[in-house]
Order: sequence, then C-alpha cells, then structure tokens
Amino acid sequence: MGVSLDSKQRTEARAEANAAKLDTIRLYTLTELEPILGVTHRTLQSYIKDGRLKGVKIGGKWKVSEETLRKFINGES
Repeated sequence: MGVSLDSKQRTEARAEANAAKLDTIRLYTLTELEPILGVTHRTLQSYIKDGRLKGVKIGGKWKVSEETLRKFINGES
C-alpha cells in the first residue's frame, strides 16, 4: 500500500506516546476541589461558567486537570 513501514512505525510511536500522556493526567472532581480551594461546589460551578476555571464535563460530572488547578491557584488562568 502507499504507506511506508517507517511511517507506520512513527504513527504507532506517536500513539503510544499520547497514551502514556493520558496515564499521567490527574483529573479532579469538583467535590475533590472543594476542600482544596475552600469553596463550595456551587462556587466552583460559577468559576467554570464564568471562565475563571477551566473544566470539562465527562460522564455528566465536571473535571479539572491538575495543570489547570495549578494555574488557577497561581492566578494564571
């Protein structure tokens, strides 16, 4: 076919590297963030709605990455 073996190997290597990155991503639920930030669940939802805190809804629940949390705490978001 038109794809060389080297190209296939590079594609597989990229896929493996991306999978490894996913293994290291720490996601927090809003319930986990409440005691860390000392705010209520509703306040966290407001932060997300207002764009002050980045979050993603997975399975109907908001999740915040550790990187996003660090930026928020440091006033970078």
